[in-house]
Amino acid sequence: MNAKVRKTAQVCAGFWRKLNGDLVPMGKSKRRGIALLLVLTYIAVMSATVLSGFTNSQVSYSIAANVRDDLKAYYKAKSALNLGRLMLTYQYELEQDEFFGMRLKKSNFQLYQIMDILMTPFKTGIVSVDVPNADMTIASYNLHNAGVEAMGEDSGDFTVKVSPEEGRINLNKFSTGVSEADLYEVCMMLASPEYDELFNTRGKDFRLNRMDQIAAIIDWVDADSDKTYINNECRREESNGDETSLYVDQRKKYEVKNAKLTTLDELYEVAGFGDDLMEAFRETFTVYPVNKVNVNLASAKVLYSVLCNAVDVEDAQKENRIWACSDPTIGTQLFALAMALEGYQQFVSNPMNLLYLYIVMGETSVIPNVVPNGTVVPFRRESEFYKVLKAMVEDSTQVPKFLMYSPTAYLIYRGDQLAMMQTSVGLSNLTFNASRLYSNITTDTPRVFRVVAVGEYGGTRRTLTTVIDFNTTGGKYLYWREN
Repeated sequence: MNAKVRKTAQVCAGFWRKLNGDLVPMGKSKRRGIALLLVLTYIAVMSATVLSGFTNSQVSYSIAANVRDDLKAYYKAKSALNLGRLMLTYQYELEQDEFFGMRLKKSNFQLYQIMDILMTPFKTGIVSVDVPNADMTIASYNLHNAGVEAMGEDSGDFTVKVSPEEGRINLNKFSTGVSEADLYEVCMMLASPEYDELFNTRGKDFRLNRMDQIAAIIDWVDADSDKTYINNECRREESNGDETSLYVDQRKKYEVKNAKLTTLDELYEVAGFGDDLMEAFRETFTVYPVNKVNVNLASAKVLYSVLCNAVDVEDAQKENRIWACSDPTIGTQLFALAMALEGYQQFVSNPMNLLYLYIVMGETSVIPNVVPNGTVVPFRRESEFYKVLKAMVEDSTQVPKFLMYSPTAYLIYRGDQLAMMQTSVGLSNLTFNASRLYSNITTDTPRVFRVVAVGEYGGTRRTLTTVIDFNTTGGKYLYWREN
């Protein structure tokens, strides 16, 4: 072997020794395993890199899937909203129809009350008519046979809930002036003794009494800058002072809006308003274009306000009529009557109650000789409300009969208390001013609706909350919120 070959062999041998850890002089202990360590390190680094890439791809896939589910849930909610709006619009189309118009108005039938039934075919693709509480179908038609696919067949669902605003009192009416009727309406709403603690000004929190709280609401929405004063008889006195005086302290450091409330939550900006007041009155007030209280939709608290406004009180000076509900006796009687009217509402609105009454009991009317035979809506006209009201006042057995169906009565008077109240109600001393009552109530088809549409897909939920005003053809959005 020549010298060059030997030299090359020696270099290769030396390199091999270095790879194997033979870095010490000949004759000393040798350390081996560097190559193996390098290989293991390489494998570990590559494994970590691959695992990191796999994890990142999984995260990216999950994000993409969530975005997809969120988008599908959103458009399911939007589809439900559009379907609900379409059905509400159809109510007014039917009322203009030559054949159905008079019948709808006479019966006061409302499509929004059966919205869940109308939405079912869009989910399942099947139109069916079932017998209530019975495993029986009268008629059924599968739209798949016509090549129609249902919107709820994939992994998802949608619902829509519709509630009219007409059963509430509109606070924005004060933006154009303060009428006695509108002022009384709000005064009566706050009159119940159950709210005494909410207006207790002796506590540590910033609170206003009833009259000052109403004045603060009026000052927030009216156009002038004069402070409003309301006396204990719920009458407006001459304005004097600056309405911003309530907002100078540390709690409120802004000026009065002097414009209409945009949403009900804006009441939090009004002096004295907090969570307690909002919880008590959120379901009784509205800021949308509602002129009169719809007695088919009003709660007992709102009905109490309506009754207080219309009750006649003996007073020599009629023009200085006192605040009727300030009399504890009259206030208690009217609240019992309001709960009974709410119970009547709930009774007639439940088809099963009517089915039992008409079929099982063999009756033809909810209140004989007062309510039309076979009625399926609480009050078709304002005159029917007045007739039912008079029947409850004149016949002491009517109030207990419907009081048990009142949700408000069950919340306030439960068990034995409700039973005692049912046996102790006497209202024969009450009289009402019919013209004043009719000027504040209506039974017309609702025009302003709060529509809450919910879409679900793959565990993701989206909710669209809107308020739609159908005083404009096709409906106009007054409020829109996504969450």
